[in-house]
Amino acid sequence: MLRHLILFEWKFYSRKISFYVMLFSFFGFGILIGTSAGISFPNIKYNSPYAINFIIGLFSLASLFPIVIMSAQSLLRESDNHFEQILYATPITIKNYFISRFLIVFGVAILTFVLFFIGYMFGHLLEMDTSEKWGAFHLSYYVNSFFVIVLPNIFLCTVIVCCTAWFSKNKMLIYLSGLGIYVLYMVASVFSNSPLIAGASPSSDEAMNLAAKLDPFGMAAFFEQTRYWSALQRNSTVLQFSGNVLINRFLIVLVASALLLYAYKRFQFKTAKQQKKKISVINELENKKYNYTKTETKSNGIGYFYSTVFSFLKIDLKATIKSIPFILLICITLFMLGMEMYGAIEGGIRMPQFFVTTGLMLNTILATIPILLVLAMLFYGSELVWKSKNVNFLPIENSTPFSNSALFISKFITVLIISLILIFFSIALGVLFQVVYHYPIIDWSTYLSLFYFLGLPASLCGLCIISFQYIINNKYIALALATIFLILTNTSLGKAFGFSHPLSRFANFLPDVFSDINGFGYFPKAFFVNMIYSLSFALLLSIFGLLVLNRLLSKRKSFKILILPILAILLTGFFIVSKYEKTSKKEHINWQEQYEVKYKLFKNKPQPSITDVKTSIDLFPEENSYNIKGTYVLVNKTKTIISEILINTSNEISWNSIASSDLILVEKSNQFGQYLFRTKKKMLPNDSILVSFDFEYKIEPLNGHQSFNAIVENGSFMRISNYFPTIGYDSDNEIDDKLERKKRKMPLLDPLTKVDAPLVNPYNYEFINFDAIISTSENQTAISVGELVNRYSKNNRSYFHYKAENIPFRFAVSSAKYAVKKSNYNDIAIEILYDPKHYQNITHLINSIKKSLHYCETNFGKYPYKTFRFAEISNFTEGFAATAYPATIFINERQFHLNLSEGEGQDVINELAGHELSHEWWGNAQLRPDYREGSGVLTETLAQYTQLMLYKKEYGNTKMLEMVDLYQSLYDSEKAFSGEEPLFTSDPNNANVIYNKGMVNMHKLYVLIGEEKINQALKALLMKHKFPLQPATTLDLIFELKSVSDKTKHSEIDKLFKI
Repeated sequence: MLRHLILFEWKFYSRKISFYVMLFSFFGFGILIGTSAGISFPNIKYNSPYAINFIIGLFSLASLFPIVIMSAQSLLRESDNHFEQILYATPITIKNYFISRFLIVFGVAILTFVLFFIGYMFGHLLEMDTSEKWGAFHLSYYVNSFFVIVLPNIFLCTVIVCCTAWFSKNKMLIYLSGLGIYVLYMVASVFSNSPLIAGASPSSDEAMNLAAKLDPFGMAAFFEQTRYWSALQRNSTVLQFSGNVLINRFLIVLVASALLLYAYKRFQFKTAKQQKKKISVINELENKKYNYTKTETKSNGIGYFYSTVFSFLKIDLKATIKSIPFILLICITLFMLGMEMYGAIEGGIRMPQFFVTTGLMLNTILATIPILLVLAMLFYGSELVWKSKNVNFLPIENSTPFSNSALFISKFITVLIISLILIFFSIALGVLFQVVYHYPIIDWSTYLSLFYFLGLPASLCGLCIISFQYIINNKYIALALATIFLILTNTSLGKAFGFSHPLSRFANFLPDVFSDINGFGYFPKAFFVNMIYSLSFALLLSIFGLLVLNRLLSKRKSFKILILPILAILLTGFFIVSKYEKTSKKEHINWQEQYEVKYKLFKNKPQPSITDVKTSIDLFPEENSYNIKGTYVLVNKTKTIISEILINTSNEISWNSIASSDLILVEKSNQFGQYLFRTKKKMLPNDSILVSFDFEYKIEPLNGHQSFNAIVENGSFMRISNYFPTIGYDSDNEIDDKLERKKRKMPLLDPLTKVDAPLVNPYNYEFINFDAIISTSENQTAISVGELVNRYSKNNRSYFHYKAENIPFRFAVSSAKYAVKKSNYNDIAIEILYDPKHYQNITHLINSIKKSLHYCETNFGKYPYKTFRFAEISNFTEGFAATAYPATIFINERQFHLNLSEGEGQDVINELAGHELSHEWWGNAQLRPDYREGSGVLTETLAQYTQLMLYKKEYGNTKMLEMVDLYQSLYDSEKAFSGEEPLFTSDPNNANVIYNKGMVNMHKLYVLIGEEKINQALKALLMKHKFPLQPATTLDLIFELKSVSDKTKHSEIDKLFKI
């Protein structure tokens, strides 16, 4: 009997074209993932066991789609068709019925994912080559991942969804169970600090061990087992079925089996209980007699249309909002959002607690809710269209004289209200968190803006889904197509598959870009354009859906109504195309190749050096733009004659002019931003010429901005030297991917200069004298490098004059509505410039700066400037927590506004003050090594050491050891990706080595020879090698450390730096 039941179910589905479409889709999806999705971790091959497990973990939830669809169709088929009583009267046993239905859902889920796996392997085979990115093909890697990760997960998901179906007999609850599993997956990823989650912070070993046991999807166990594996192990060792992986998989199968057994014991053959309606007995004596009067009815007109819409809307809302599934949806939303909010507030072992500002809650909502809103639109948009048919009310409904347009509009308004309700509860939860965490400074207008930034795109998604249902007239095919459409056009996954152009994006939600300092900035402008374009498309789709619904496709006149949305699409599309300017990755690599081929000959040609920069920088924050004019003094510091000068400019900037009375323009390349000049007379050694330039920049909202070029309304930061002209060939424009160069038959990159390579004597530091007059809005303060020599106002604008002598060609500008706190230390003026709302840590920061100045001046030498300033910038700039320049440190608001009195994390303010301020000795204008092996140690590792010693003085040895343990854990978990290399020959770009290993080894050095001797050696190093003396190398550092230590410890010092 069991075999016949299973065969019957199989034949039922195998006759459906949609079933084969689903299978083929999973196979094609696997090929797509196999050919396009590869992890970007260095040293890890695309088809390694680690990469396979990582990708499968990322896409494993795809099995939920067939599980949910099959459960909704198979497990409720009899109740949907009122066939229960007939079925239960047959001799089919509960056991056979129960097992057969479970196995068909479980089997189809396995089949779809097996096809996905086959497609994934096939995609790898198509892409495999002999490059370093790929290893040999091993079927066992894929089989191991399937049985260890995928199979138990599919079993758990199938049990949860099937049990929901049997206990509830409600399709919406089945859909919600799938959503609940997704939420469970995300929560498990957050609490295990999974690398699958962007911005995941490091976990303690205890937290990782617990997560590895309890994560229902096994990914925490995978990350825990492979956490300290080397690159070789990750590339060749399959996931071991032992330790926490074994415990986790056993517990999951055990819990799922127990739940399945419980469902079997409770399962019965019976129909749903019908509610008994109370019948009121009417006393005939109390009946009143009424005279019959004729009432005129009206079934057309605008009034009837509105009443019809309202009637349908009332029925749908009453049935939806009061239902258990909708209440559960709200609970699931609040649970997931609450977990995300808690995770955003608590910094973990690395960071202290964040202040619970409206901005923090808003960004968490923007990052979390969109996917839930889209899923809610998919579920309710599909169910509402078919509700009348599902409850056998369609014949009665069709017998009434209503307009299909009224029906369509009522469904749309219903999904709109559903989205608004979910947004309302999300806002309420954010406000609750602010109150509970004692930060009741609530920005109500910003919260209310979420109804626009989330509600509008969600409603457009709902409109699109409803239109798909009416056009296709098949619930599950329409649901599948709508899902695919939204995945490709509304998610980041679609961007990974090439759907990144604004014309291929539909109803995208506003990203989590809110800044306490700058608000949403220019992003609402781009959002508005996208919404107009998406609204036009949604109207086109909905009108077409209404034509289908009203059977008007055969009438040509009906298509005239489509002209307006089509015209709107064309107009907005044309506007987008005219404004959007972004090159693809392939186009950029082609540009790099062509640049190198054409201009590489200038790499070894003598070129003059920039010695003086004089510039006027006019900032217009409200307009997201700036204008810059300037002059260079170019000096021939070589020993040869120069007759040609190549000036390199950024293509991100609009250039007005580059000119010199001493030069003749020979060639101008707009493609590469190159200006080739010939000197009017030969430039002899020590000769100088003057070059002037003029350029401007404005953010185009549709293009976005580069992180280090954020000219925004408040809290701007521009590493402006990146956009000034440079002289000669720019090696940064070269293709640095070895495999890409090999593919294009290009020569190998020039190797990194060896640590013991000789230096030119005297060495040309390429330092400059900097002179800048910066103007900004009247209510803002402009900050730059060096000393502020003058400040004045003119024509409703504020002007600031900065000067600095002998600094690297690296300077920046910020501008904001700053509050200022001033202090001093030993005649050094200290200034903290911050957003007025972010005042909490100012006193602590000033004290940390004073202690850092005292320590560095005492142990290393005098601070080289009269002023030291800390300037806060908005989070529209990304890529660093803080960054040091001569006399100025810029700090991102994310790391500035922290609740240091709460949380388990470190005192980040103290760390940043110590680390960044020490760069005034290590890496700016004093000890400035040339770019070679180990040069990062002389800047970042020495700054890490200084930070560690300052932290020890503030918090003692115990807290210092906690910090060292943290960096040791970070290094061990990342070294498989970064590679292991000695400090003294390390690549300056290998952050894991120069920061994490550097911190750990400097602590070992501290234990070995002591703080006093280390500082003595560092001071000697600085005195012998600071500007303008010859730069130091790590060999010089090792020499100085040995000079102050006993010979018996020299071998240990070598081990710390050379192993």
